[in-house]
Amino acid sequence: MSDVFTIVTVCNRVPTEPYYCLDAFIRSMQGSNHIVLGTQPYEYTGLGSKPKLLYKAIKAGLIKTKYLIFCDCWDLVFTGKPEKILQNYFNCFVSPLVISSEKNCFPSDLKEQYDALNPKTSYAYLNSGMIVGEVDAMLAVLEAMDLENVPDDYRNEDGSMTHINDQFLYQQIFLKQPVKMVLDYKQLLCNTLHEVKIGELDFSGEMIRNKETNEYPCAFHMNGSAKTDGLREPILKHLNLL
Repeated sequence: MSDVFTIVTVCNRVPTEPYYCLDAFIRSMQGSNHIVLGTQPYEYTGLGSKPKLLYKAIKAGLIKTKYLIFCDCWDLVFTGKPEKILQNYFNCFVSPLVISSEKNCFPSDLKEQYDALNPKTSYAYLNSGMIVGEVDAMLAVLEAMDLENVPDDYRNEDGSMTHINDQFLYQQIFLKQPVKMVLDYKQLLCNTLHEVKIGELDFSGEMIRNKETNEYPCAFHMNGSAKTDGLREPILKHLNLL
């Protein structure tokens, strides 16, 4: 199935902070077809450049497969062969695009709108750390974002910085649904771990089980608090990535 999908990620530098796990991410890909964007000087200008880089890559024809896994790389690992993500995508969803979800709504501007979607679990809010689906559908979403008018991070007159958050861009476009998109409420593809406590995961088997959803996620995204509150090391050790 490796010729069916491409893992696409953005990495502008090799992080030196001890709570990141880029090396583990690379090992966990197990040689899967992948593309790394943002490696050239001045390509990465903040989080808002991530969808812009993906858009340019698709338009340039760099992604040759019908499907993609667009994901973070500094704080995310696959739990087994990434092909499993596509298997779950095909078997469990009827949607061109599936986007990760998490317990925390950040930014919180659209929290009421997401609460009104009747989320199936406590993972109620969009997280842009993993998007799985059709490349053509992803292109349609990015075109609907009007990325030409999305600024890069910029410095204000008082010297402070305004940072463009790509997650907010995805939150906005998801509510508009230019193509059908669904959230991974059951964490079937990727378990997003901010505000998740270690007792919410079951390490007793070969794979790690999410006790709330009773599913075995194909990836773990150690975002936010999960970097430093005791989840990172047990997960990486259990997956033989540490």
